[in-house]
Amino acid sequence: MPAPEELVIAMVRFEQRYGGLSYTVIGGDDMEYGLHGDPTGYHSPHGPAFTGICDGDWTWDVDVLVDGRTAMQPGSWSHRIIDRSVDQRLEKHAMLISVRHWPHRTYTCVFPAGQIPVISGALLPTSVPEATGPADMWFASDRAAVQFTLRGWPPEHDQWIVRYFAHASDLAVDPAVTVRTALGRTVKPADWCALCATPLAADAACPASPAAD
Repeated sequence: MPAPEELVIAMVRFEQRYGGLSYTVIGGDDMEYGLHGDPTGYHSPHGPAFTGICDGDWTWDVDVLVDGRTAMQPGSWSHRIIDRSVDQRLEKHAMLISVRHWPHRTYTCVFPAGQIPVISGALLPTSVPEATGPADMWFASDRAAVQFTLRGWPPEHDQWIVRYFAHASDLAVDPAVTVRTALGRTVKPADWCALCATPLAADAACPASPAAD
């Protein structure tokens, strides 16, 4: 059936602004933006939407809603709002690309399904609102950066990853206390770093990559 006018306008605006954009974040496949010749929309649980992004890190399609938010529904998981706008999505990726080669520690934690963590920034660097959305919260300074990112939402709970990036001298003290205080709950050291594609020993830090220069 013919698409609503608001959806057509949103698709044209998206294609004009982002069509053809492509870049790598963690590695593997690229983030690819554009309709790729398929101007098809559909009714999503969050309203009219179209598939406009292929997320190379998830190897999954990302929907764009009429109001500019993005959403994903990997496999049998629910249709989840991920970004409050495409520009915010670009900013969060730019943040990760800019600090991913710093020394870092990685933690995991779980929250009730659908609950976005309320984060206390008292011990964290300054909030980065332009990179922050429903599935990513960023705090950064010229010496450290902290990323809270949603990594899974099976029906029983939400899975979050916390990455603490800092110059080597600032990682001398275990940042788990800072992360635990910010979240108000226990966190566990991760056993795998997706950025470095390497297993982690108990609470180990990933060293700076040569690409940091």
